[in-house]
Amino acid sequence: MNKNVSCRKLILCLFSMALCQMLMCGCGSKAGDNTLAAVDQIEELDYETALQTLDAATAAGENPAHIARAKGIALYGLTRYDEAITAYTEALSYSDNYVDDFDFDVNYYMADAYEAMGDFSQAADIYSAIIGLRGKDVLSYYRRGVNYLRTGQHDDALSDFNRALELRKDDYDLRIEIAGRLSDYGYEEEGVQFLSSFLSDNEKKLSAFDKGRIYFYMKDYDNAKLCLEEARDDDNQNTILFLGKTYEMLGDYNYATSTYQNYLSKHPEAAVIYNQLGLSRLQSGDYAGALDAFSTAKNIGNTGIEQTLAYNEIVANEYTGNFKQASVDMETYLKKYPDDEAAQREYVFLSSR
Repeated sequence: MNKNVSCRKLILCLFSMALCQMLMCGCGSKAGDNTLAAVDQIEELDYETALQTLDAATAAGENPAHIARAKGIALYGLTRYDEAITAYTEALSYSDNYVDDFDFDVNYYMADAYEAMGDFSQAADIYSAIIGLRGKDVLSYYRRGVNYLRTGQHDDALSDFNRALELRKDDYDLRIEIAGRLSDYGYEEEGVQFLSSFLSDNEKKLSAFDKGRIYFYMKDYDNAKLCLEEARDDDNQNTILFLGKTYEMLGDYNYATSTYQNYLSKHPEAAVIYNQLGLSRLQSGDYAGALDAFSTAKNIGNTGIEQTLAYNEIVANEYTGNFKQASVDMETYLKKYPDDEAAQREYVFLSSR
């Protein structure tokens, strides 16, 4: 498939619909039983089975647009990005003359696939098309800005970030995300400035926790500690998480560990805290303790961070010298998460031990 041609067709189609000032409406009939079953399988990361179920959905005459979208998501999960884009393009081909939420949803997925392929210009073009129809779409401004950073278009990226923040003036989570992205691409001082100016303008109305979190991302750990200690609530997971991480950054792993353990004594189901406890123990050299923390979190089940825990458990097994178990677990991990390039490189290392 010619990616340039397909993307141009998509953008032209979207803009022509906008120029005709069509009303929003639905995408036709809803997904059928097989398609819904495939969606459940995708959520369980069982992509191969999902593709087989989608073949059954096609045979049963279910909604082809929903089948194509689900197929794209499954193919994306299998890192077959070109095929995923083909499926998303097919999903859009079933649309009528009205642009609805389904069409936008498919476009977001398609942009993700281009990003995963490293084709950041094409991803930016898709977000431009969305912005052309939804001029206040904060996500598209943010994501296009990130892709502009990736292609060296610094000023365009800043323009998009500023536009996104104009639309969400008080969204400090978005500001933190933008600061992180700027830092990732070598503009750390600009990222800190995004946070610093916001903190100065809003200090009186921000909670101690929010100030502490912003100081943390500014790498001002001393002030972060002061604010987070003021905000400390031993029943609030987020406060404990940031407080513990702040002490880690200050090199006080013992205090960080005790902070996590105190919370876990009352909330033993907190997998996120167990994971951070494991990371803290890794940093302090307590590899067996780290492995125990990751394994305990995995056994909780339905944590929402299964991939992170699986990977961290493998790392902990490496640190304890159990390379055989780490290699076996990594093989299982890569079957479930084949797009993890860092894990693929690690598996090559483990296979040689």
